[in-house]
Parts: sequence; C-alpha cells; structure tokens
Amino acid sequence: DEAYPDGVIAVEAMRRLAEAGGRAETPFFMAVGFSKPHLPFCAPKKYWDMHDPAKLPLAAVSEPPVGAPEYAPQFGGELRQYVGIPGKGPLPGELQRQLVHGYYAAVSYMDAQLGRVLGKLDELKLTENTIVVLWGDHGWHLGDHGMWCKHTNYEQATRIPLLIAAPGIVPARTSGLVETVDIYPTLAELAGLPKPSGLDGVSFANVLRHPEQKARESVIHVYPRNRLLGRAIRTGRHRMVEWKV
Repeated sequence: DEAYPDGVIAVEAMRRLAEAGGRAETPFFMAVGFSKPHLPFCAPKKYWDMHDPAKLPLAAVSEPPVGAPEYAPQFGGELRQYVGIPGKGPLPGELQRQLVHGYYAAVSYMDAQLGRVLGKLDELKLTENTIVVLWGDHGWHLGDHGMWCKHTNYEQATRIPLLIAAPGIVPARTSGLVETVDIYPTLAELAGLPKPSGLDGVSFANVLRHPEQKARESVIHVYPRNRLLGRAIRTGRHRMVEWKV
C-alpha cells in the first residue's frame, strides 16, 4: 500500500499517534489528509479485485436536468485531461464502467488506510478518549446527468460524507443538515473548550446526542461558472440554485 501516497500518509499518521500517545497528559490534534478517491483512480490491484465491475451501477440518467441553464452542468474537464479519455462528448459505456470501478477501488484503498490509523488508535488505547471526524470536501458525479467530477451546485457534487465518533456519543444516523463550517464549533463543544465567537458555523453536538434534533433549517453552497456565481440552498425537502452576475 505504501507504493501510493495515502499508504505513506497512514504510516506517518500512525507514527505521530504513537508519539502523542506517549504524552498522556498532553491533548493532541491531528489532521490526516488522504487524497483518494480523488483522480486519478489508482490503487493496488487487490482493491480493484474487491469489486466486480459487471455488478457496479452506472448512472440511470445521462442527460442534464430538464430546463437547467446550459452553463449549470459540467462535463468532466478535469477527467478529460487524462490519457484515454475523449476530449468531449459522452463517454463510452465500457469506459464509464471502468471509471466507476476505479472509483470504488480508490475508496476501498483509502478506507483501508483509515482502518490502519484507527487500528493504531485502538492499539494505543486512545480510542475511548479521542474524537474522530471523517469528512470529505466535496461529492462526485459518476456520469449522472452526463456529468463527471465535481464543480457543480448539484446534490451529487455538494453532499459529502461526515462521520463523527466521540466519547459518550451513541452511533446513529441523522437527517439533520450541517455545513463544514459547523465542524469547528462542534469539536470545541465536544472537547469542552470555550465556545468560539465570531463564527459562521454553529455546533451540532446536540444533534449527535439527539439525532432527531436539527442544527439548521437550511444549508448553502456556492460555486462559480465563468462570470456567474451559482448559489444553492438546501432544505430538508428542496434544493434551489440561483445564478447571478
């Protein structure tokens, strides 16, 4: 696994955890940044072999949303910089399947590296007194509406994974809406630190304790296109995107 950057990062994270574990009276903070499943979808063969490409789902809808402005979608400019990807137009079905397969392989590879780091946390007997946050910075289009990569204000590009494990928190799912700016004040509250002032984010620690609660009525996302600025707002039921100069 160390032939790829995320394996090297996992090893370094485990080393630093061991150092932190040796300072029992000193709190520690670590930010471990894994690059996968970002392009290119490279991972050791064993992670490709975990998934049967014939069983992986392809996008059911390949056309842009009806009535959407022509500039709202994007069609994989980042992906098309790679060898073997057509410069424009729809991607052949077999290539789509290979890309989806690669995405699954890259996710499985990254997940294994995360498991190594969390295993080290267990080995050091730090798990019960450590807050762990797993989150991604964006979603990803895998051919839905003919789109690939990120760079849109649509749901697939803006919805992210967010998992939190903390002492005293019972694992649960919630439909509560949160933004990434909310992670900092939430961590502060969970760690028993003074409430930060002057922030746009709000703590959702209460949602972790009571999953039926809400932290926000809506969340926002902004992404530009040429000279326009797209602003998206999401509630529990609706999403609206407005484009303005």
